[in-house]
Amino acid sequence: MQRFLLLLFFLQVTASTGHAGETLQSVKAHGVVRCGVGDNIPGMAEKDSTGLWRGMDVDFCRALAAAVLQKAEKVSFLPLPSRARFSALLSKEIDILSRNTSLTLGREAQIGVSFVGPLLLTGQSFLVAASDAPKGLACLDKASICLVRGSTHVQNLEDLAAAKGFSYQPQMHDSIELATEAFLKGACTAFTGDALVLAAAQKHTPGGAERFALLPNIYSKEPISPVVRQDDNQWLLVLKCVLSALLTAEECGLTQEAMRSGQGAAGNAAAQSFLQRTDSLSKSLGLEPGWAGRVVAATGNYGEMFERNLGANSAYKLDRGYNKLVRNGGLMFALPF
Repeated sequence: MQRFLLLLFFLQVTASTGHAGETLQSVKAHGVVRCGVGDNIPGMAEKDSTGLWRGMDVDFCRALAAAVLQKAEKVSFLPLPSRARFSALLSKEIDILSRNTSLTLGREAQIGVSFVGPLLLTGQSFLVAASDAPKGLACLDKASICLVRGSTHVQNLEDLAAAKGFSYQPQMHDSIELATEAFLKGACTAFTGDALVLAAAQKHTPGGAERFALLPNIYSKEPISPVVRQDDNQWLLVLKCVLSALLTAEECGLTQEAMRSGQGAAGNAAAQSFLQRTDSLSKSLGLEPGWAGRVVAATGNYGEMFERNLGANSAYKLDRGYNKLVRNGGLMFALPF
């Protein structure tokens, strides 16, 4: 756990900073943050019954819009299949990719993108029929397994099969939604992906808790992170500050209700210090003063975001696990301002 924590810290601080860049100026000029998201990924990016986008990835984009454009609603969402997510970012069709994407150094080196830092910590698992679950990994031998094309899970599965000595038939799909649909129709024996997303899909499926089960172990480390191009360090820094603001707000007990009610950081010395420090960075970041307070007012702090989209206040009721703050036994922490 300590090694993983140190790795996360390294990944969050390796990017260099710069002066005001093209992307920030473009976003301000157009008055909208263009955000690439998933298409119906449970708890991450999905439309509710009214057509409103919801999810962890979606909320991060709204937090960014609140910081940069002073209003959370100044964001447009472009649902992208897995295979098109990086090309849409590199071609400048979007300003930020917030699409359930795993942070890897290989992707940074080979694709030319930069990861902001972990928005969600999860790992690869397998969803199988409840009757197969007691067999463990043995139920995957010679099985047809649904995967999302272009995901880290493809290579992870190859490595796991080689290490454990089982064979399988991969069935590739262009999205989590299509892979889930194929699995539920019985087109494949198992469905592999991020454990939190699989658990959300299971609970979202009628009778899913009785029909399906997650294999108990986690078979990879998947830090889910927003992504930007490598050609604009200032934009990357702004996003890193937004992520750290969400986490710092939870650490110091600053809530959405407090910010929206006008109470703000009154009576909370730690929150007052946080808001003062972030305000002192406004000019350097190219943001209007009060940006961190607007972030919290728009989406709540990190804990509120998790509980609303995946946790106790969501339809999925998932435990935070690794996504608890470090002081609560998890792995999430804010970089200091």
